[in-house]
Amino acid sequence: MNKNIKLVLILIAVIIVIGAIWSWKSQGSAPAPQKESGPITIGYIGPLTGPSAVLGMDAAKAVEIAVKEANDKGGVNGREVKLVIEDDQYLSAKTISAYEKMVSLDKAKIILVATYGGVFAVADRAQKDGIIIIDPLDCNKDVAMAKKNVFCIATETESIAYALADNLISQGKNKAGVMFSTKDNFMSLVKDAFEKRMEEKGGTVIVDNYSYTDTDFKTSLLKIKAENPQALVILGHDEQGIIMKQARDLGLKVPFLTTGTITSPGAQSAAKGAAEGTVFAFWGPDQDNTASKTLIDKFSQLVGRPPIFPLTTHPAYDTIKILTDKILPAVADNMTANAINKELLQVQNYKGVSGNISIQKDGGARIIESAWKLVDGQPVKI
Repeated sequence: MNKNIKLVLILIAVIIVIGAIWSWKSQGSAPAPQKESGPITIGYIGPLTGPSAVLGMDAAKAVEIAVKEANDKGGVNGREVKLVIEDDQYLSAKTISAYEKMVSLDKAKIILVATYGGVFAVADRAQKDGIIIIDPLDCNKDVAMAKKNVFCIATETESIAYALADNLISQGKNKAGVMFSTKDNFMSLVKDAFEKRMEEKGGTVIVDNYSYTDTDFKTSLLKIKAENPQALVILGHDEQGIIMKQARDLGLKVPFLTTGTITSPGAQSAAKGAAEGTVFAFWGPDQDNTASKTLIDKFSQLVGRPPIFPLTTHPAYDTIKILTDKILPAVADNMTANAINKELLQVQNYKGVSGNISIQKDGGARIIESAWKLVDGQPVKI
């Protein structure tokens, strides 16, 4: 064989041997997969200003308390929990902007969204991004089943309607006028459930809607008044105070029924005394719940008053506690949406400030509202 060919073959053989040795050493010394490190970011998006601020401003403080408690104990598996809060004024377009900022800049992988329309506005995007969305304000089938990665730990939407309708029928009143806000689909859903419940019990309903930007409701009120209702159900936010005042000015003297937002100082101020005695759907913590009392004490020290709206603060606080106590410790090294989803669905009988919380197969943990009455501006359970 030609001497040059022999040298080439020897050189090729040497190269092959060296490559094999290098490959074997590389495999043997391959670094272990890197675990996630650094802060774990959780986002909260909700109304902190505007006519729906009562739905978010206290909840945001409760979330802050829960995050601080986690960090005071060393965080989650030694990692700090970072909280990012954004105000969307209960407007879905602003929810989307806040979501995009949290995901792209803050790198949040779990976001609490307290704006009903906002939950649906970001659901598809969150599914693609691998982000977990949790609604700590409203829970129903539509929210729980919106997407696999969407959950709710909150008061049940339909229970608002049932509490109002059942109270009305129990008073011997079977004809009600209803005015509901079209700001998003939430009040429409409550209206539908109320109307169905009334019909099931032999009642009738006169319905009209309004835009959240409206300030003059006299046309709708006169239309309802002409039908001689025995009560007026108002489904909205702080503007319900204006509606109450205008209703009384027009001589509509029937009882008012509404949602828990009538406890808002803004709504009561706008009503100018007309809200007193209103029956409303509401939720309050069990007086024997020591964890709830501790939260209220901490909240009062931080804010200078107790929570206005416990059904906003307590579920939001519980949501963070469930995440920091149970979910994140199990997935902190590999925070994928699938891993978080799996852990959330295993939450059963968690003892929180809202009571015992269990997440059902559809992704919802529902807290039931009941009928309360506004007495001297404060909620009193009926």
